[in-house]
Amino acid sequence: MKNCIKFFAVVLILIFSAGFVLAGEIRTSVPAPVSPAAIVAVPVTATAVPTTQQRTESGGSQFGMSTKFSIDLKTDYQDDANGKLFANKLSIKAKQTLFDNFLADAFIRLTKPMSNENMPVFTEILIAKFQYVNNYFNITFGRVELTKTISTLNYFGPFVTAGQRYLDMIGITIPFYLKAGIPELEEIDLPPLALSMYYFPSMFNFLHTAYDGSQEYYLFQIRANMEIAKCPSQIILNVGKSTTDYFNYSVLSANPAIDLSISTDIGNHVKINAACGVLNTSLFAQTLVVAGGFELHNLKEWIFALDEVIFETQLPLSQAITGFDPNKFPWFLSVRNKFGKFRYGLAVTTSNNDYTFKTLTSYNSSFAPPFGSGNVYAPEGITFDKKQGGLPAWYGYVGYEF
Repeated sequence: MKNCIKFFAVVLILIFSAGFVLAGEIRTSVPAPVSPAAIVAVPVTATAVPTTQQRTESGGSQFGMSTKFSIDLKTDYQDDANGKLFANKLSIKAKQTLFDNFLADAFIRLTKPMSNENMPVFTEILIAKFQYVNNYFNITFGRVELTKTISTLNYFGPFVTAGQRYLDMIGITIPFYLKAGIPELEEIDLPPLALSMYYFPSMFNFLHTAYDGSQEYYLFQIRANMEIAKCPSQIILNVGKSTTDYFNYSVLSANPAIDLSISTDIGNHVKINAACGVLNTSLFAQTLVVAGGFELHNLKEWIFALDEVIFETQLPLSQAITGFDPNKFPWFLSVRNKFGKFRYGLAVTTSNNDYTFKTLTSYNSSFAPPFGSGNVYAPEGITFDKKQGGLPAWYGYVGYEF
């Protein structure tokens, strides 16, 4: 009997102890009153920091170091001004969680033109980056893909990087969130914002790159995500500046370059994208350009054989001048789909790679183009050269992901 009484006494003590602990946790979790009309900056975690599930899937700190590999085998065909080329491509992607919030990412592609010879393959390192992410800032350095980081467009733009989407850089992003309101009323959530600064040692290809600090390029960005009429939307403002004057009609003019792009997703099926850029603010009227288009996505519930369609076009707003006469209304169209691990797609364009480093002419006679890549079809990492007579260049592929 005494043992039973002791047992029940111990149980009651444990229950009351747990109750006090729980009550203390509840009391400490209640937010302090907010002063009227206060605006508080709070770090964004949803947009800049991986969730617990995402960290677990990518081998987060909960399970120590982890690596995720994927191998993509693809046969493709490209037909443009450089000729016709069949090729077999093998891509290797690896993501490694090194330790808490510190990640490494690599994307290597091997290309062999189709023939009956075992020729040496062409190797490309498209991504080779390190990244540190926490609640207050994000640091990235290495070779990075900037597809949706600098612009909302998929092919034309981003104008402040002269169309290039694979670049070596160092970047830091500081995310924050604004809340406004008074304690008695419901708080108003203002758009989550992110401030970023990127440093590029050089924007040129290897032929023209010099490691003496003269080719440095700095880019500052403000990004805002919001919901308008229940449609997810985004605004990106970029300001870039080079340290040396290389071109009149490009971002490397030692004068600021500016572009603004917006995007809104209607009904989770139609995304409208637009951008406006000025490559040299001292020659505003001569380097002003706009581009826009749409994305149709998540279409499999309607069209089984097709999941995504992208269309974009570009319009220079300047008059033709000596040394710079960009093409009006070049367009880009792509379609993509995926069945399990199989995927296929087609891309077509009439672009002349205007506003990029590929067809740019320098007033320095010792500099011969190209100085870099043109507009990049980023998911496949290729560029096009329009055929003679304005005929479109096109690219098609069939691939399998192991």
